[in-house]
Amino acid sequence: MADRSVTTAEFIRHFGRYHDEARQAPLTLTKHGRPSLVVLSADTYRRLTTQGDPRRAYAAGETPPDLSSLIVAELDRQSAEHPQD
Repeated sequence: MADRSVTTAEFIRHFGRYHDEARQAPLTLTKHGRPSLVVLSADTYRRLTTQGDPRRAYAAGETPPDLSSLIVAELDRQSAEHPQD
């Protein structure tokens, strides 16, 4: 996932701005130049933690509708950020 990355110090200085950004897409916080934490919306966290076993593989017709829509939404978001020429 190509999420945005900011330093922990920058996050603290501009909490309100980054709080709003993290509600739209995950935000990686770095410390000493290395990824340290990921801030994401409560809805995204809830979806990730209520799916059961995250390693479960589904055949195309077996994918639960809520997981399928989450995957499609993320693919659409990434396509919008990186359009093909």
